[in-house]
Amino acid sequence: MKNLPSVMIRLAEKTDLEFVVRTERIEGYEELTARWTIEEHEIAYSRPDTRYLVGQNVSGAAIGFIILQPFDDPHEGTKIKRIVVERPGQGIGRALLEAAFTWIYQRTQSPRIWLDVFVHNTRAVAAYRAAGMSLDGVLRAAYRLPDGRRVDRHVMSLLREEWQGG
Repeated sequence: MKNLPSVMIRLAEKTDLEFVVRTERIEGYEELTARWTIEEHEIAYSRPDTRYLVGQNVSGAAIGFIILQPFDDPHEGTKIKRIVVERPGQGIGRALLEAAFTWIYQRTQSPRIWLDVFVHNTRAVAAYRAAGMSLDGVLRAAYRLPDGRRVDRHVMSLLREEWQGG
């Protein structure tokens, strides 16, 4: 198995939202993740069912972020609304994801962690599978890209008992 980079997780502060906005606007991400304005992030950040996490490298530099929404819902569990890294293709996303699993399951009673991902984002789907997530289904034509095309999204999850056994 490939050695993953070391990633530490911390709760984001409101000042981290500029990093979040800048990171989700990296060239090439326009068809891989949604993008919010700083005002939309500020609204989401202040919601009681939302947590922003920042991934840091061993030097303490921010290298990615995760938005959890809903956070610890008694029925749905915890949804990873968005996960974005500054430098894709280097294992950082998977390391951030696995650190987030630990962070969530050690701090909540959440029975599952789940997300949806564009079907065409094959690198992310592979990283989620490698981290132990299962494919639960497909949401057909469930997102409209900026150019107007509609695309499908996979729903993937990791149950608490699967994480504990892994």
